[in-house]
Amino acid sequence: MFVAFPFSAGQAMSEIATGTNKTKRKPRVPTGIAGKRLVFDELKKRGFDAQLGRRGHEMLIRMDGSPPTRVQVKTANVTRWYIRRPSLVGHLANQVTVLVLLGLQRNPNSARFFVIRNRDLSAHFRQAANWEGARNSKRRVYGYLDCNVLEQYEDNWTILG
Repeated sequence: MFVAFPFSAGQAMSEIATGTNKTKRKPRVPTGIAGKRLVFDELKKRGFDAQLGRRGHEMLIRMDGSPPTRVQVKTANVTRWYIRRPSLVGHLANQVTVLVLLGLQRNPNSARFFVIRNRDLSAHFRQAANWEGARNSKRRVYGYLDCNVLEQYEDNWTILG
């Protein structure tokens, strides 16, 4: 029995060798938009008055007529959030950050929320020992937060008011 293919074996090898036959990556939900919408919906369910802030990663929330409070939202598809240390210290130390871990399924119920003050996040800030760059390099301000050490802050919505 003879099976016809739409291209020859030589053509397939040529595409592999030249790199024109690339495998397609699995599409993901845009993390920033998805995370903000999930946090917005969760806050509304919990009785907060929430609105998206002027900057793309901020939200303004208030509860029972209190003054609005800014909240950072950081979203990831993996169990690490890459952040800059200056966003956790100084005048931003008392700000609340909601870290959103999107699930593998495209299901809002698979998202996990970690609600924490920046001064507490700073204690969990890590950098790899072999981090690229010199000690005083601008790259040294970047690090990561690991999901495993933040589990105590999961669904910690009470700190918002």
